[in-house]
Amino acid sequence: MSFLSQLLSYLLPILYLAVLFVYYRIYFKNERKYEDKTKIILLALLIVHGIEIVLRQLFLKAMPLSSAFDALSFLGFSILLVYYIIENTFENRASGFFILLVAFSPVLVSAFQHDWQAEHNPLLSNPTFTIHASLNIIGYTALAISAIYALLYLIQYRNIKKKRFNKIFDQLPPLAYLENMSKRSVLIGIVLMGIGILLGHLQTQKAFGQFFYSDPKVIITDLIWMAYFVVYLAAKFRNWSARIMAYLSIAGFIVLMVGMALVLTLGRSFHEFY
Repeated sequence: MSFLSQLLSYLLPILYLAVLFVYYRIYFKNERKYEDKTKIILLALLIVHGIEIVLRQLFLKAMPLSSAFDALSFLGFSILLVYYIIENTFENRASGFFILLVAFSPVLVSAFQHDWQAEHNPLLSNPTFTIHASLNIIGYTALAISAIYALLYLIQYRNIKKKRFNKIFDQLPPLAYLENMSKRSVLIGIVLMGIGILLGHLQTQKAFGQFFYSDPKVIITDLIWMAYFVVYLAAKFRNWSARIMAYLSIAGFIVLMVGMALVLTLGRSFHEFY
């Protein structure tokens, strides 16, 4: 099992690079013959990466997030998963190269840095905690992808307004697609993070006897999730413009990153594993 898991870990960057090359041909070379094959290609890559994650979890007897490099690998998987959902929802592949380029980077960094020592932290072996952490990471990833789509929207909007076109951005999806992709990514992030946060609170209730635990990461995560939820509802019922939503998506993700950076550098948390 260890050998197969290691083999898949080393193969993953090559497989991601191959898929990235397919999307490069679609976007920059306008080779449409690949477009009807992307669904099965992405699904196959998701399955292979998922098998690698499961094998590592079985071997380490803990969730594959117990080290920084495991977390990077799972981040790449999360980006791929969210993009797969978005592409299948909107049937548009024009943003695939940019999103998959982001996914490839953490997978490449993590591939040759894995620790193969069995994990002894009992919390990391808890199935509820595993699901909680995994859903939160995928949720964060969806919010990041929403910010990327929002940025692409603003770039495309400015190019159209100034009648300025170039080869790189000329192939981007229409503004309406970018707007809806960003909104759908936010919705995915809100739903998955909401479930993950609830499971986390249930876990702290069981472990510490209280539903709300005074932990910096918990407080920051709860506040940011509530902010995204309130803004999403306000935008939906007040019909805010796509440009306002794009700016809010980018600003929200910046606040999220700054908040987490402050927690990691200034505060201690029971979430610290490595």
